Amino acid sequence: MNPTAGTSPWPDATAVLEREPLARHTTFAVGGPADYFAVAESASELAELLSASASAGIPTTVLGEGSNVLIGDDGVRGLVIHNRSTHVESLPESRLRAESGILMGRLAHWGAENGLAGLEFGVGIPGTLGGSIFGNAGCFGVEIKDVLVQAEVWNGGDRETYFNDHLEFAYRRSALQTMPGSPVALEAVMQATEDKPDAIRQRMTELSRRRRDSQPAERSAGSIFRNPPGDHAGRLVDEAGLKGTQNGDAQISDLHANFIVNRGNATAAEISGLIDQTRAAVAANSGVELDIEIRFIGEGFGDIR
Repeated sequence: MNPTAGTSPWPDATAVLEREPLARHTTFAVGGPADYFAVAESASELAELLSASASAGIPTTVLGEGSNVLIGDDGVRGLVIHNRSTHVESLPESRLRAESGILMGRLAHWGAENGLAGLEFGVGIPGTLGGSIFGNAGCFGVEIKDVLVQAEVWNGGDRETYFNDHLEFAYRRSALQTMPGSPVALEAVMQATEDKPDAIRQRMTELSRRRRDSQPAERSAGSIFRNPPGDHAGRLVDEAGLKGTQNGDAQISDLHANFIVNRGNATAAEISGLIDQTRAAVAANSGVELDIEIRFIGEGFGDIR
């Protein structure tokens, strides 16, 4: 469907841009244009956009912070929604409800301001709550599954509530990745514990220091590969002698070998090619087939993909 050929299928108050470059909206700073692009400022706006697009038969992609993804050089067909729904509120029994577009780091700071502990690990996650639920994000030994009580999910036009065990969390996986209907988390309830704000902030400061010391500051999408059972992907890449390897402006980080960084004007094709080169070299060196953690979205990843 071509929305410009007639009446727009989206809510009247929604500003929809055409051919918006997605490199502006990803932490890799890579990606071609979206056919259509809109911003959702609340969970209700996000659900309205998703439902309107589904009714019109328009494919839809939701981006949060744009981390953990690689957008193709030829862009993304259909509507891309930038999820900026960020409302948070306290609930009884040290619980909180947050919309899915809030950054995990901001959620951790909100917890500290309100004396709610358990969310400190969020300072190490460069993404949103919604993306963290989708991929069971975690760091410093804590994952989103450890604090999530339930999530409200848009799925094929319906809004459904899924409790923790319904989401079948595993390492960097959730049921949302395989569930039919293109499910999108709208908001979630999480369980925290009470603590003094200063004590929470102190832990967050230490976790932030650990992240700065161990992860590259250059533009990246976060960890490229899932850690194999009982091992670390970064160690395997380093052992294969690949630290610092470049393909155009894409480079395996000198600091952490499970990160690929954009040294200037890297393309999705260059990054994709370096990922394939890395997997082949690790398999030849150690016999381990690395699973890719980041998501490939859109079109234009070179001849290999």
